[in-house]
This record gives sequence, structure tokens and C-alpha cells, in this order.
Amino acid sequence: MRGHLILDGAAQLTLGTNGSTTIESGDLVLLPHGGAHLIGSDAQIPPAGFSTIARPAVAGELVPVRLGGRGKPVRWISITASCERHLAQPLLDSVPDVVRVPMEGAPALNALIGSLGLTLSAGDAPAVGAGLRRDTLATLVVVEALRRHVTAQAPRARGWVEGINDRYVGRALALVHGCPGEPWTVEKLGRQVGLSRSALAEHFSDLMGEPIFAFLTRWRLQVAAEMLLTTTRPIEAIAKDAGYESASAFSSAFKRHFRKPPSTWRRSRRR
Repeated sequence: MRGHLILDGAAQLTLGTNGSTTIESGDLVLLPHGGAHLIGSDAQIPPAGFSTIARPAVAGELVPVRLGGRGKPVRWISITASCERHLAQPLLDSVPDVVRVPMEGAPALNALIGSLGLTLSAGDAPAVGAGLRRDTLATLVVVEALRRHVTAQAPRARGWVEGINDRYVGRALALVHGCPGEPWTVEKLGRQVGLSRSALAEHFSDLMGEPIFAFLTRWRLQVAAEMLLTTTRPIEAIAKDAGYESASAFSSAFKRHFRKPPSTWRRSRRR
């Protein structure tokens, strides 16, 4: 995921045939699906690839780049972020190709700008720990931008964004996300969120477009996929945490969802 944070001025961002998006001072524009794009003051000017104008960076050092000079000056920070798609898929499926978010007043943004100092050294060695601090602040800025985008969306018929903004379904999703291994029942979730079993089941299906346990099963498989990558736990133990009585049943469900068995997923993704 790439993003551009505009510090001063304004620019146009063009992504494929989607037209141009105007981004101004204080805006963060994210491209969650990583589409190739142009950014500048005039889309008719021949573009220059970023790799052709950026010099190799020393570890922990910023990479200042200058381009153009014939238009009004614009200053921005480019941000990149990565995520595990098998965990972030519900979010990625619910956001457009270009997300523009006004970030005025965001504490993480102010801290990031302060950490940059807006004076880029040409010779001093990078401060110890500065790169890690900037990375953390940049992550918080991206998270805050996505939060603002989600909460600002107008209600639609159904979907994940609508679900997390709903009083009851949002609470149920938080419980399922936070404790996927819990032996949930619709009745148990209903007691936690303040609805009857039937009312929660109907409301969840209407808003999310699928039953609670279809969502829970998929989320447990996504968490299991992450555990396969980040731990050395036996597949049998991961299967049990995902709610399966046997490793073979878990393997069959995992293969249907990810198109490869757990053991192959673990080996190929680690490589």
C-alpha cells in the first residue's frame, strides 16, 4: 500500500482511467490496492519514474527528491505500508482504489512531521532509532486515515464497513476478531452485545451479507494462516484453535479457502 501525505500546496493524482483526485495540504491519499499512478501539478506533463530520480538511501536515512520547478511548489511525504492480505482482506475488499482523507488535527500526523523536522540532512549520520520511530508513526498515520475513512462513509446496503460501524454487529465483530478461538454460539454473542439470538443472527446477516458462523469460520482460517507463518506450532494444535476436531477436517477447509493445504502454505509463504 502506498500513500502520499501533502504538507504544502496541492497536486493531482491519477490512477488508470479513474480520473484525477485533487489532494491538498493536510490530505493523505492512500492506494490500498497498490495501483500504478501519477502525481503532479499537470497530468499532461511527461512523467518521470520515481526510481529514476531517487538516489539509493543509507539505512535509516530519508530520501529527498526534487522534480519539476515550473509550477507551484508542493511538498509531500510518500509512505509505504504492507499487510498480510489473508488478514486484511475484509478491509481491502471494502475500500476503493483511491482513499483521500483530510488528516487535520491527527496527533500521529503532527508527531510524524515533527520527527522529520522538515530539514533533511545531506551529511549527518542518521540518528539511532530514528528510522524505527518514523516507521511507527507512519503506521499510526495510515491506521488513523483508514479509521477516519471508515467512520466517514455514508451507510450502504451491506458490507464489512457497515458492520463495524453498527452498534451490535460492530461489537460482535470485535469479540470474534479479539477471541477467534472462543467457543462462540450465536446465543453467547447475543448476550454480549445485547440482542437475542434470533435478532442478532438476522441483523448480522442483513448487514454483512452472510451468517455469523460463515464469517467466524473464515476469520478463524485467516488467523490460522497467520499462525502457520509466524509460529512453529503443530498443525494439529492450530486446527484445534480454529475450532476443528481433526487436522484432516482443518486441512480440507483450509485448502478450500486458500487453495493449498496448510503444510504447503507454511513452506511456500516462508520462502
